[in-house]
Amino acid sequence: MKYHSLEPLIKQYLAEKDVTRGTMDLYHIILTQYTIYLKEHKIQCASTSDVLDYLEWKKSQGYSTRWIVHQTSVIKGLYRYLSLNQVRLGLPVEYARDITEQIKSAPIKHRVSKPVLTIKQAKQLILFTKNNRKYIWHYRDHAIVYLMLTTGMRSVEVRRARKKDLRTVNHQRILYIHGKGRHSADDFVKIAPGVESAIHDYLSKRRDKNPYLFISHSHQTHIPYLSRSFFLTMVKRVLKDAGLEKTNITAHALRHTAATLNLLRGESLESTKAFLRHTNMASTLIYAHHTKRMQDDSENQIDAFIMQEDSFYDNVKCRTLLKWREPLEKPPFRSFK
Repeated sequence: MKYHSLEPLIKQYLAEKDVTRGTMDLYHIILTQYTIYLKEHKIQCASTSDVLDYLEWKKSQGYSTRWIVHQTSVIKGLYRYLSLNQVRLGLPVEYARDITEQIKSAPIKHRVSKPVLTIKQAKQLILFTKNNRKYIWHYRDHAIVYLMLTTGMRSVEVRRARKKDLRTVNHQRILYIHGKGRHSADDFVKIAPGVESAIHDYLSKRRDKNPYLFISHSHQTHIPYLSRSFFLTMVKRVLKDAGLEKTNITAHALRHTAATLNLLRGESLESTKAFLRHTNMASTLIYAHHTKRMQDDSENQIDAFIMQEDSFYDNVKCRTLLKWREPLEKPPFRSFK
């Protein structure tokens, strides 16, 4: 089945939606995936059970509960629109009833313990992706993994990053990022030397004029930036190749790993909160915020912490355990500064 009757209706639905560009892209991705499923299964007029089967199939592919909730919400919105506008749009009577009305979204469980990589596993992943680079996408994947493990960047921030956002401030290489829910690159992370080298190696192999920092090298896509599903596939692949597939690590878990390592190396909760950019600063305080962030060296410290020899880590771990028994003359991580 090459054509589906929902395709022009989806185009009409999106044309009447008053949402941001980012949200529009999300709607388009979800509804495109849904129509592809219908065409592959030769379903012209879907039923409630067909929608439920699609959502279960998505879940079986390893997608997160949050992504399934997004899928459910967008598909329900489409069928609600079609049922309310069935007469106006001159649609068949089958669309008069909202087939998704009884479908409930799965609850999102908050504060669930997320899997993270240990220091040894993080080092293993970084070194494996570095030492096994052959094709240009290997260089890209290594740079992305290294970047996310040392900066705690979200996958959406990596997707939005542009080459022009890489700058040098006070002899420190930084990457301005489009933070969560923002429309401009008004926040930044520091780029550790190892990460800078990985990004440089990747960019030096590119011959395109694409403005995005990381792109797809598949000839089957015309999208200038990486897709949402890219990270699901890429992380699974590199973990399997590195012998870490049993860790159940996701792209977002790389961010959790960065946060955990920042705390493990001795930094405070306040420092980690700033490192993860959880708090949006008011416009009048943005310069003070940036000044304070420039004084914090979390990204470079995490890179150094991961890449230390195992014997050094064991020594640090022992000293960390002993600090509860007797005071140390110097902070256990003074050597990083």
